[in-house]
Amino acid sequence: MSRQVYNILKNKLNEDKNIYIITIIYSKENTILINKILKFENEVIFEDTDSSNIYKEIIQNLESIELGKVFKINENIKVFIELISSKPHLVICGGGHIALPLCNIGKMLDFDITIIDNRKEFANKNRFPLANTIICNDFEKALKDINYNNSYFVIVTRGHKDDILALKCILNSNFKYIGMIGSKAKVESVRRELYNCGFTTEDIEKIHAPIGLKIKAQTPAEISISIMGEIINYKNSIKISNIDDAILDNITKNKDKIMLITILNKNGSSPRAVGTKMLVIENGNFIGTIGGGILENVVYNKALELIKLEKSSIENYDLSNSKAANLGMVCGGQIKVLFEYIP
Repeated sequence: MSRQVYNILKNKLNEDKNIYIITIIYSKENTILINKILKFENEVIFEDTDSSNIYKEIIQNLESIELGKVFKINENIKVFIELISSKPHLVICGGGHIALPLCNIGKMLDFDITIIDNRKEFANKNRFPLANTIICNDFEKALKDINYNNSYFVIVTRGHKDDILALKCILNSNFKYIGMIGSKAKVESVRRELYNCGFTTEDIEKIHAPIGLKIKAQTPAEISISIMGEIINYKNSIKISNIDDAILDNITKNKDKIMLITILNKNGSSPRAVGTKMLVIENGNFIGTIGGGILENVVYNKALELIKLEKSSIENYDLSNSKAANLGMVCGGQIKVLFEYIP
């Protein structure tokens, strides 16, 4: 497995491309070899061009294939298909009292944060030190320069007029999520105005309003938690994976031998989702987590062992009550883990 493929992946994610990764797992006589196929827009990159014809049908039907599953091609070959997107982007329209905790919680949840407000006293680095980008401009102008790929919009402006301006811009774009704060009366008024502006019922139904999970939130911090709870629920309902920036940086820049660990399959109440990744470096450092606890320690030690052997592997871990005692766990379930050696 070469690092060049991951370098391409990193560059394309930096361009905010969504990328399909087909991991080809070839196993024979206790040996596992791994190759990758990348597909973004209309371009396909094969790490091993000799076998390109075998996977032609899969590549042509990626949008209809269930993601996050291992598919058997023949007795020796299996493939694991993921859709990887860039880091999620939280765009907060409005810099008022709810925007402050919303920015902090969003950052803690590993979103890139953009704050937009047309008032200098509300759109500045002193007020939002954790924000990646702060734009002080009219909403209509500011939203023209936003990258909409993998972007989640929260509208918490100071008034009805700015709400409408922001909604008109966002609804005409390729956004991931859009939500607006407001009373039922305000929301209904906004819906009517958008309909009168030519937006369809289908367009308007995409707006999450009133925004947030129903947890009886009252304070700005509680409201922010309800908003981010709804966004996380929406984000994780779609089988799109992310790779930690630090993992990609280490794969492309670190000269040490490394092991990329990926959860291929899970059953029951195992702690992390399919596609979750962790990187172990030969010097003992690691990045990411596949769930913590004793299981992760077992996986970590297995990775170091395989690095010394310069081998890839697939391992199964049973966390059911009957066998979990060996790992000191009682969470239940089973997981299948890919150990991908990267020399």
